[in-house]
Amino acid sequence: MRHFARAFGLLLCLVATAATAAPFAYVANEKSGTVSVIDTAADKVVGEIAIQGKPRGMALSPDGKWLYVSDQAHNALAVVDTATREIVTSIDLGESPEGVYISADGALVAAASEVTNAVLLVDTAARHVTAIIRTAGKNPEHAVFSPDGRWVYVSAEDASEIDVVDVEQKKQTNSIPVARRPRGIAFTPDGRQAYVACELDSTVFVIDTARQRVLHSLAGGSYSNGVTM
Repeated sequence: MRHFARAFGLLLCLVATAATAAPFAYVANEKSGTVSVIDTAADKVVGEIAIQGKPRGMALSPDGKWLYVSDQAHNALAVVDTATREIVTSIDLGESPEGVYISADGALVAAASEVTNAVLLVDTAARHVTAIIRTAGKNPEHAVFSPDGRWVYVSAEDASEIDVVDVEQKKQTNSIPVARRPRGIAFTPDGRQAYVACELDSTVFVIDTARQRVLHSLAGGSYSNGVTM
């Protein structure tokens, strides 16, 4: 949580919208309680969304219409209409929510709740929590959907494993040993492999998702923590 929060207090989400030729970047500002809206064509801030809490993780719906923001101050998920830049509703989450991720079809949002030690699944159509899934790894930070939406891979600050959640069964079904403090997770587009950065050992692990086991590892930079694919 500490390193996640200190990474400039920023998270970027890019989306192309029908209303403009340029995509926007959304930047979560923890200490000001806002999300900045940046026009990437002009490279300037063109708006601000008031969260009035402590925005942290963000996820954008595939059509770009909805922005989901975890608000640690209110233990909630703020649902933002990107057209009006207003919060339309707030969904209760567990204590100290952090990483927020959305399935490829936009049907579910997964939110990691650190103190609750669980991953919460939110139905985006009904806008309510459909499952609270306890995880073995303590202090979960990221909960990332596989491309096919079948699995959620969960990394926790106080763990040396990736917890595997079966989305249909709504429960953890496996743990994959890695190294100390797994952080960022990214799947290959075909979903066959997942890359995991383990911060305290400065190592990146490559996981075979079909067999749910580590294929190999490679040295990362000092304190590796973020992965994108």
